[in-house]
Amino acid sequence: MRIHIALDECEGHGMCAMHEPDLYDIDDDGFAAKADFVVPQGMEPAARNGATRCPMSAIKIIED
Repeated sequence: MRIHIALDECEGHGMCAMHEPDLYDIDDDGFAAKADFVVPQGMEPAARNGATRCPMSAIKIIED
């Protein structure tokens, strides 16, 4: 599983990192720190939870 965050759609609410801080990284301004990353094994539920928290729907889950 991979995560893609549309950085141009991220408004810096930080809800993904608030709910799943071990998976989602935000920068000092509250915006997503990276656009693409692989979800570590066992963290799939956290990835889905963080993605659903985004009020802009900027986080997409890519199933491999």
